Amino acid sequence: MTAADDAADAAREKLLDLLRNRVRAPIERRADEILDSFVDDNEGLAAFQLARADLDQLIAHLEHANLKILSRRLDSHRSELSSGIRDMTDSLKSAKSLTHSAELFATVVGVLARIVALA
Repeated sequence: MTAADDAADAAREKLLDLLRNRVRAPIERRADEILDSFVDDNEGLAAFQLARADLDQLIAHLEHANLKILSRRLDSHRSELSSGIRDMTDSLKSAKSLTHSAELFATVVGVLARIVALA
């Protein structure tokens, strides 16, 4: 990944956080009150509901983009992860190597955690 890709990922994540926490969350906390305030304004109610749906769609789009990035990163480490998982599985077959299995498990989880942290 390039620095530009990293900057774009960071900007997308910042926007996603903003949309979730500063736009959608306050509205959802008071959604019942807001909906009740429309009383006989069906047009206003429809516009509000459409805006909520549009926001949810935008958030879903950004989340999907993040998952695609994470998927690419996982794919780039596929052989390392597969090898670690295979070694861990093989070591679990023997009661003598349970400590080794736990170490391999920690290694695999550590690799996954680093990949996810970069996403």
